[in-house]
Amino acid sequence: MAEEARRDRRPRVRAALAVAGLLVATAAAYLVLDAFSVGSVTFRFVDEVLAARDALQDRWIKVSGTFVAGSRAPAEPGTTRFAIESHGARLVVVAPDDALPGGFDVPGRDVVADGRLQADGTFRASVVTTGCPSRYEGRRPSPDRRDDP
Repeated sequence: MAEEARRDRRPRVRAALAVAGLLVATAAAYLVLDAFSVGSVTFRFVDEVLAARDALQDRWIKVSGTFVAGSRAPAEPGTTRFAIESHGARLVVVAPDDALPGGFDVPGRDVVADGRLQADGTFRASVVTTGCPSRYEGRRPSPDRRDDP
């Protein structure tokens, strides 16, 4: 009789384990897909952003370009306005003063701004990063190189 009761429970236990496994697999799939959607940010160059202005407006994006010499100016209190460009297209960026890295305003320096494209065509950035400064320094000759014949 005890063995018969065990046999009756086995299908229920297997069904419960199958349901539990399905729930765990569903939860894992949800977490993986959610991680991709949260971590995905559109990365574009200035000319691409301006070409797709309507589609990218008010979406969180990263935009890359080079700093335009002489474009840095104060905007509303606590913010700075500057321009970046790529492939002949220019974009005005407004960012909080505390989001600007030191030396970002070197003419020709690569700048990446994270933020949203506004309806008026300006880009509101909350994070601004620059390319590696060593890229803009002059090259030093290698100590192994000999200039004499």
